[in-house]
Amino acid sequence: MEKNIFDIIAKAKEILKTLRLSNATIRAYQERSFSPLIKAYEENGCNIFQPEIMKQQLNEAEEQFQNHTISRKSLNFKRRGIYILNEIYETGTFEWKIFLPQKTTDLPSYFTEILKNFIESLSINKNSLRSIDSIVSRFFVFLKKRNIKDLNDITAEDIRDFLSVMHETRVGSMDEVVLTMKKLFQFLSQKGYKTDNYWLILASPRSREHKVKPAMQHNEIILIINQIERKEAPGKRDFAILSLAVTTGLRAGDIASLTLSDIHWKELEIHVLQGKTNKIVVLPLQPPVRDALADYILNERPKSTCKNVFLRSFAPYDAFKDGVSVACVFRKYLRKAGISHIVNDGKTFHGIRRAVGTSMVEKGIPVTTISQVLGHQTIRPTRQYISLDLHGLKKCALSMDSLGGTHEIL
Repeated sequence: MEKNIFDIIAKAKEILKTLRLSNATIRAYQERSFSPLIKAYEENGCNIFQPEIMKQQLNEAEEQFQNHTISRKSLNFKRRGIYILNEIYETGTFEWKIFLPQKTTDLPSYFTEILKNFIESLSINKNSLRSIDSIVSRFFVFLKKRNIKDLNDITAEDIRDFLSVMHETRVGSMDEVVLTMKKLFQFLSQKGYKTDNYWLILASPRSREHKVKPAMQHNEIILIINQIERKEAPGKRDFAILSLAVTTGLRAGDIASLTLSDIHWKELEIHVLQGKTNKIVVLPLQPPVRDALADYILNERPKSTCKNVFLRSFAPYDAFKDGVSVACVFRKYLRKAGISHIVNDGKTFHGIRRAVGTSMVEKGIPVTTISQVLGHQTIRPTRQYISLDLHGLKKCALSMDSLGGTHEIL
């Protein structure tokens, strides 16, 4: 039976909205999976679902990943988007791998009440709460299928089996699963449930891989900024964006959401509500960056009631949707500078943020201060910048003399 591909995509987007996915995730499916598919069908002059086109798009994505032209994240979005559309074509709907909200109604009130109290006891951002809610809900559904009606009846084997099931679909985020389970059993222990200290079992150390993430080089950043023609729109805007990034290390999303009231001109400060942590960070505003912002706002920024600082350069003059638009500004000048880029080489907008952190490390600024400037909740994510300070690491290296003579080593 013939089915319209555009109707299938529309239905996929409707179903995605019913799941516990952030707006950014839904946009990622649209931009990285559905939009390229729409373009492919339009180029083929076809609007009827074609398995051959779907397979071709999947093969092209795999090839792009192998050639380092797209990231693994983009590949995964493309894959999942195609699998979703294939399943809707075959069955009329699709069953999501993560926990579905409506399934909580199938849980006994005993479990739903505990889940509600547990979630209310946590003081973290909404996105993290959503993920924790999903994981614990899946755990309770797992217990229900095992006919466990009382948390006092849980065994260590039940926990191991649940983790094994979760590993099949969340192999890249098992740390999050284990941390959630640990929090749950700590909560249950405090509430007087017989948990046999299972949270201690979950707290056992695990070996993790930590990659040293590269940063943009200083000379490359200068070369990129020099490509901006400030006398022609949107040059003033783009210069202000990159100047802000280079001096503050702000994330692309936070620059996109920066509002006019966030700029404290007299104090030479910007107050930014970070999208990732939902916390406000106060950063110094260097005079040259202040001047670049003022130049854009007074002389180039379109007249608009929008409160965001940075607007589109074409009508409608709305704010950027998210950090992706800011990253696109960076990529435009990266190409103009003739700088080649492959996945994981650090030549990205986020690579500027790492360059700021690395520069502070090299200047001897305490890691706690760097953590505050970059808006990290702990110093753990900041430690990656220490690894990038090769000059500093060389100073820490022991000399061969400390190991004894060469003859002793041989």
